[in-house]
Amino acid sequence: RDLRMSRGLGDVYKRQVGSRKNCVDLAKKFGATDIINYREGDIVEQIMERTHGQGVDKIVVAGGDNNTFDQAIRMLKPGGIIGNVNYLGEGDTIGIPRVEWGCGMGHKTIRGGLMPGGRVRSEKLARLVMTNRIHPEELITHTFQGLEGVEPALMMMKDKPRDLIKPLVLL
Repeated sequence: RDLRMSRGLGDVYKRQVGSRKNCVDLAKKFGATDIINYREGDIVEQIMERTHGQGVDKIVVAGGDNNTFDQAIRMLKPGGIIGNVNYLGEGDTIGIPRVEWGCGMGHKTIRGGLMPGGRVRSEKLARLVMTNRIHPEELITHTFQGLEGVEPALMMMKDKPRDLIKPLVLL
C-alpha cells in the first residue's frame, strides 16, 4: 500500500506503507522519512504510535483494497483529507468506521479520481517533468509496445508482481 502522510504544521513526514524492497527504496529516494511495513503489525497502530496518538493530516491511497479506507480513516485527524488514486475492484461497499469518521462530523474528506483538474493540471505536470523537477521515469519498471501491450500492462497492474512499480505502454 502506498499511503503518504503528513502530520502537524511545518512538521511534515512522508511515510510509505509497504514491504516490497524496490518500492521502499524508491520511496526513500523520493523523500520518505519513515517506512511502515504492514507485515510487521497493524499499520493503524504503527502510525498512531509514531504520531503519539494524534494521527495524520493527509493520506494518499495508491494501493491496497477496500479495507484501506477503514484504516485510512482510523489514522486521519479530524479535518484531514484522504486522496484516493487506487482502483477498488471488488465488493459492493467500502467500510467507513462511524466513530472514527467522527459520526459524520469529523470534517474528514475523501477525494478520488485518477486525474483531477483536466488540461490545466496535465500541462502543469508536463512542465514539472520537462523542467526535471519530477522524475516519473524512475517509477517505470516494465515497458510494452503498441495497443497489444495495453492488456498485458493492465493484467500486470492487477496481478502486482513483486518487481512491479508502474508499467508503461508506448503507442
